Amino acid sequence: MLQRFIPKTLFLLLFTLPFVAQAQLNKEIDSLKNLLKNSRLDTIQVNILNKIAYRYSTTDSVNTFSYANQATEKAKLLKFKPGIAGSLDVKGNFFLYKTNPLKALPFFQESIVIWTELKDENQQGLTYRNIGQAYLLMQQYSNAIAALEKAEKIFLKTKNQKGLSATYHALGLMYNEKGEKDIAIDYMVKSLKIQDATKDKDIAGTLNNLGKLHMDIKNFPEAIKYYNLCIDNASKNNDYRNIGISQINLTNVYVNLLDYPKALEYLEKAKANFEKSNFKRGVVVCYNNLGAINIRLERYEDAIPHLKKALEISQENQSKQGVALVQQNIGHAYTLLKNYPDALNWMVDAEKTAIQYGADQYTFGEIYNHRAMLDSAMGNYQGAFNYRSKYVAINDKSLNERVTRQVAETQTKYEVEKKELRISLLNKTDSIKSLQISNQQLALLDADLQITQDSLELRTKNEIILQNRLDSTQKEEKIRTLDNEKRIQLLVLKNQDLALTRRNQTIIGISILAALLLLSGYLYYKQRVARQEQQSQKALAEQQERATVAIIEAEEKERKRIASDLHDGVGQLMTAAWMNLQALDEEMKDIQSPTYPMFNKTLELVKESCNEVRQVSHNMMPNALLRKGLVNAVREFISQLNTGKLSIHLATEELKNPLPSHVETILYRVIQESVNNVVKHAQASVLDISINQDGAGIDVMIEDNGKGFDTTITRPTDGIGLQNISSRIQYLKGTVEWDSAPGRGTLVAIHIPFNA
Repeated sequence: MLQRFIPKTLFLLLFTLPFVAQAQLNKEIDSLKNLLKNSRLDTIQVNILNKIAYRYSTTDSVNTFSYANQATEKAKLLKFKPGIAGSLDVKGNFFLYKTNPLKALPFFQESIVIWTELKDENQQGLTYRNIGQAYLLMQQYSNAIAALEKAEKIFLKTKNQKGLSATYHALGLMYNEKGEKDIAIDYMVKSLKIQDATKDKDIAGTLNNLGKLHMDIKNFPEAIKYYNLCIDNASKNNDYRNIGISQINLTNVYVNLLDYPKALEYLEKAKANFEKSNFKRGVVVCYNNLGAINIRLERYEDAIPHLKKALEISQENQSKQGVALVQQNIGHAYTLLKNYPDALNWMVDAEKTAIQYGADQYTFGEIYNHRAMLDSAMGNYQGAFNYRSKYVAINDKSLNERVTRQVAETQTKYEVEKKELRISLLNKTDSIKSLQISNQQLALLDADLQITQDSLELRTKNEIILQNRLDSTQKEEKIRTLDNEKRIQLLVLKNQDLALTRRNQTIIGISILAALLLLSGYLYYKQRVARQEQQSQKALAEQQERATVAIIEAEEKERKRIASDLHDGVGQLMTAAWMNLQALDEEMKDIQSPTYPMFNKTLELVKESCNEVRQVSHNMMPNALLRKGLVNAVREFISQLNTGKLSIHLATEELKNPLPSHVETILYRVIQESVNNVVKHAQASVLDISINQDGAGIDVMIEDNGKGFDTTITRPTDGIGLQNISSRIQYLKGTVEWDSAPGRGTLVAIHIPFNA
């Protein structure tokens, strides 16, 4: 599989038009456009338009035809035939580059007629070479040879070495296509000798192609020699693209020699050079071939990442060339891994891609061959038979096409020889006619003698005319002197206009600069105002946060003070009063006073008051919170509230991480207030409280089945109030949400992050 894939891919890389960096191309186009602006409507402008169109012909169809059509119109207006022929060549070159010879050929055929009429031999040679390349793409080899040999004769005559080298190169490609490798090598060597003598920059492509030809005939030492020569030549110019191409070709040589470690080494080098030159298509080829080699080595799992990387780069680069082949390689790897479902998906995608983007017959053959293997492995023998039949049909079609081409070529040779025989017969007929023409020429000589005598008489008359012209010349000289004086005056006026124009340009430039400075100042002012406003907003937010903290801290401090006063002051007094009343209780029992029932009731009220004071004190600053933490404090708090009317359930685990005291205090207050709100307002029978801790923070859920309320309305009777609860939670950088509606209870969800 690899042996067939790599050569085909390299053929696409090597036998194409010369590579020109896009940046360099854009620079040349911009330079030509500047020349175009400063040129007047003449033949120079037509030539510039054709040059711009030619540089666009490899990248931009719209601009190619736009500039070429402009050149044609202006050339026709000027009756400038070289410009018309040049624009035809540009259009033909565009379609030649797009490998559409049927559209390219008519332009070249029309162009060659004009160049022949103008007797411009160099341009004839170039156009014949283009015609030969068009016929080569159409696989009409006899016509291609005829056109290229015409180009060769012309370039030999005009000693155009560059044109001759390119023609030999094209002949080498043509004979390679025909399968006549030895003749192809001879022409490539001829091209190489000229390129070496003239220091041609395109020599790397010829060296690569010679290596490819020697590889095709299994002469691997010679192939390695030419590829290394190409690498040496390209290295001098830092031509990483051609270095990479040669390294991929060397990879193919070592694959043929079954030296896979060496092949992998050169593939990695090629990939690095393609990445340096940003040649994405080359990088895709490297990854695909890395995958293919690993498949050969039965390292299927190692192959798949390389193939997927090739696919990823193709999709990023929006290139569909070779995508179907990569997809079927991935499918084949999965087949060999016996992962049939994934293999089937990739094979189906490969076939769809090949159909959608018009893949070549080789790609379809690989897809059908490997799909037949997959279906057979899955037990789908009917599917395997169908795909095997398609694969065989493609191979048969290729064989039939080769036979048809050979027959057509033989027929063409016969027709050419037949025409040459007719021309020979016509030449003999022409010899007889030439004798008759000689007699006519003698009669013409007599007539010429009479004409000579007449011309002597005319010469005498001409001398008289010349004397008259001398007189008129002197007069014209005086007129020229006057014209020169006028021109000097005009030049003075033009200089004055130029000075005025320059002064106006200076004023305009200063005005623009001033406007830019004003705009810059305004933008700087706006930016500064925005920055100050941002700083003010930040300071205000910080101030609000500090105020909130101060309020909460003051409130907690006041709660502690009140709790302490209740416990140590009022609480102690109430306890002392209760103890004194207890002492009196024994005496009142003994004397059986009629006021004893009232006294006993008073004693119970004092006892309840003591308990109430203690409970209020503990609620304001619960001892359980200080001693055992949040969970125990909440548990103690709700134990005091459980009644027959309201059942309170606490679901929690011990907190894994201890909480800061201010976080525990605020959470306790919020839970306390929320529970009190349920007791006072909700008319609920069940209250569920959950406190949980995870990696993100603390989550508290308080849910009742009471009457609920409208969360958009805040009542004055809410005590601490929903807004106050929100501000406390916001202080801890947490969130609180109420989910309630009249008639369906209330859910309070609180989350406090660990960074509170």
